[in-house]
Amino acid sequence: MAHKKTRIVDVAVNVFGKPAQTALSLLTLLHHSGQWIDKVYFIEEPDVINDLFAHADTRRLVGERLVHFRPRFMNWRYPVDPARLGDTDYRHSLRYQYPFERTDKNYLLLIHNDCEFIGDAVGLLLGRIGEATGAGEIGQCWLCPASYLGRCGPGRYRDFRPDFATLRGLYDALDPAIYRRRYMWEPRPELVANPWPLPECRLNEYCCLINMAKAKPATCPAGPARPFGAYVDVGNPETGEGVLDIGVAWFGDMVRLGHEFVHVPLAPCLRHAVGGHKALFDTDLYVRQEEQALAVLNARFGATSSAKKEGS
Repeated sequence: MAHKKTRIVDVAVNVFGKPAQTALSLLTLLHHSGQWIDKVYFIEEPDVINDLFAHADTRRLVGERLVHFRPRFMNWRYPVDPARLGDTDYRHSLRYQYPFERTDKNYLLLIHNDCEFIGDAVGLLLGRIGEATGAGEIGQCWLCPASYLGRCGPGRYRDFRPDFATLRGLYDALDPAIYRRRYMWEPRPELVANPWPLPECRLNEYCCLINMAKAKPATCPAGPARPFGAYVDVGNPETGEGVLDIGVAWFGDMVRLGHEFVHVPLAPCLRHAVGGHKALFDTDLYVRQEEQALAVLNARFGATSSAKKEGS
């Protein structure tokens, strides 16, 4: 077992369903990066699908590192209500916010519960973060016209800083057959006033490392940046296509406050399940991914006792 002095990272994972994939995410993370990790904040979304017994084995296998938390509210994908951020129960319903406020470690690692770690992602991120506030893969470039049209790309968020008219021109110029969110058609004043960082720029939450000495004082409730887990609506709420993903509002606020982030490709260290959130609404995909996760768990860890030993 690693000496506790090397455990400078806490982990935050929000869990909604996917018990086999959750187990695979945490056991493979601890197998490859356990020497860096102290607590694992296991946040179970309060919904009927998330029966506590479904994750009992995973919580037991993580053992003494695990901190279990169940928010009072299910925040789903609702845009954040700034007027309620002073309410601790509401604020802690935002993804990752409870460990963000509670951790006392130098770094907080955010992960999804549908990953398979195949290398030491924590060691890689620690080696690259330097003086930056965060490290991981930057940008949802597959949704951004600036990437399709060659003006920007992964990790290049500092280089292309358009005004709103230029940004909207890129959205208008993109081939209509290529999907992009429709917030540009009826943009909110926030997006018009702050076109940079671009609407699809963020530190991707499926696996990223945050320097808490820099991030915590700048982030709600201590600072002006909105919580990492806040969704925001920058388009027409009637269409439902103006809600930006988790991390976008926080990333934009932090960048405009002067914080820097490092782009680190993570493919050498982990596999992230296809479908993500959408798999919750596709029964065949959901079952197939759970079966695949179970197969890997059985092949890599065998009996639960050996899984616990490898994750120590």
